[in-house]
Amino acid sequence: MSSSENASSPKVINWAILGTGSIATDMVQILKQLPHTQVLAIGSRTIESATTFADRWSIPRRYSSYDEAASDKDVHVVYIATPSLRHPTDCKMALSHNKAVLCEKSMASSHDIGKEVLDMAKEKKLLFVHAVWSRFFPAMNKLRSLIEEGVVGDVKSARVSFCQNDGAGSCSALLETGIYCAQFLQWVLSSSSSQHKKEQEE
Repeated sequence: MSSSENASSPKVINWAILGTGSIATDMVQILKQLPHTQVLAIGSRTIESATTFADRWSIPRRYSSYDEAASDKDVHVVYIATPSLRHPTDCKMALSHNKAVLCEKSMASSHDIGKEVLDMAKEKKLLFVHAVWSRFFPAMNKLRSLIEEGVVGDVKSARVSFCQNDGAGSCSALLETGIYCAQFLQWVLSSSSSQHKKEQEE
């Protein structure tokens, strides 16, 4: 292949997935549908779990620790799908290896802990995304536009529910499925508040 052909070829983004649970299983299937994307590595707390997951999804590299997977020199992005209470630690570990990070919800158990992670990403100039996927739904963007344009009037209150028996375990329900409700209300009400403030200033 000539240098000019190589220069024009799209770059393949290599991913490492940390964790082998159900959410990691969902994510690996999504990533495998994307162009110019390779799930290169899987990290787990045991080599047995990593191997089982890697064999099932044809992932070439498997590691018996999260740190080994995140530090793989050929990995560009690390997807954090470990148990929720580990997320801040695992995010900072991946960032320390100069990797972009996509962190499954919930990102952190408090504002201060979350800020530590974001500050580290900013300091190292690395991409960090919190995987609250509903923020990317076209319907959500349309709803926000309607609110900002005043189509639904001045939003004074909102009610939302998300019902799912997911066994939050050691994490509170608010940090697990409840985060969808909390982030939605924050998003909708802050949008309405920003629009109202803008109108007052005008």
